[in-house]
Amino acid sequence: MTAPTIVFAQGIEMPPDILALVQQMKPAGFTLQMLPPSASAEEIAAAIREAEYLVGFPRFLPNEAYAAATRLKLLQVLSAGYDYLNIEGARQARIPICSNGGANSVAVAEHAIMLILAVYRKLVAFHQNVAAGRWHQGIPRTVDIYELEGKTVGLVGLGNIGRQVARRVQAFDAQVIYYDVFRLSPQDEQALGVQYMPLDTLLETADVVSLHVPLNDSTRHMMDAQAFGRMKPSAIVINTCRGEVIDEPALIAALQQRRILAAGLDTQAKEPSDPNNPLLTLPNVTLTPHSAGPTVDSYRKRFHNGYANIERVARGQPPLWIIPEMRDLFPAATANG
Repeated sequence: MTAPTIVFAQGIEMPPDILALVQQMKPAGFTLQMLPPSASAEEIAAAIREAEYLVGFPRFLPNEAYAAATRLKLLQVLSAGYDYLNIEGARQARIPICSNGGANSVAVAEHAIMLILAVYRKLVAFHQNVAAGRWHQGIPRTVDIYELEGKTVGLVGLGNIGRQVARRVQAFDAQVIYYDVFRLSPQDEQALGVQYMPLDTLLETADVVSLHVPLNDSTRHMMDAQAFGRMKPSAIVINTCRGEVIDEPALIAALQQRRILAAGLDTQAKEPSDPNNPLLTLPNVTLTPHSAGPTVDSYRKRFHNGYANIERVARGQPPLWIIPEMRDLFPAATANG
């Protein structure tokens, strides 16, 4: 009997030691076909035509690619986000798409905390001053520098990552409020120590607004001029999900006009950044290059979860972590994932 095939699509170039984990952690009894990061959509489509599983960060594939992959049982992404996929094409072919099961949630949550503290304590500006030999010059020591203790952190989105952020900011004695389209039960809210608020109320209340939603039609540009207008002048916005959740011109105007205090951004609408983007030069912006999720630790968790889900499907069980847009097609998976 021929061993089932797992096609691994990098999508982005990975370091050799991370690629080695793909090989080392592969479960026994499966054949692994590794595609280079330069693999085109046509090359991925050809590879999955006779394969049972596709894992990694595959490119957008046309409908006909999914239709031709008659043996494909699962598309297992290694990221939390999946907006780069052709969901409708996979739906038509009834190929379930599964996320990484929160494998990078700790990494992203830690990064969000780092951005909050870096913004509040002017980390980048102080580093640049010290490195240039300026010490305290040019930056007032107590103006617009804050502690996280006692602040209200508003989480927009309370999935795997949002919950990890909630747990961590409470260690700083901060209060947590949240908005999500799926509200927790009162018991779960109490256990996690969070309070639900409608989005507009959250924006008006929070000192820190941290974004943790998937990118879709309902969340694209949800943080627009009206949203920033509801925030406190002393509030900051943190984005570790997707750049297009924010209307960038509206954010730039809010920052330039000091309608909000500052922003910490791991993602932007265009990546890599446009060199003429004002966000690159505004003094009240702290930037990182969409680097919240990738860590050695998170990649181990991603491969573990991805391979475990593949083994689960191979045993005839429904997959875990199926994306919400496909749960109606796979109700048994919804009950388990």
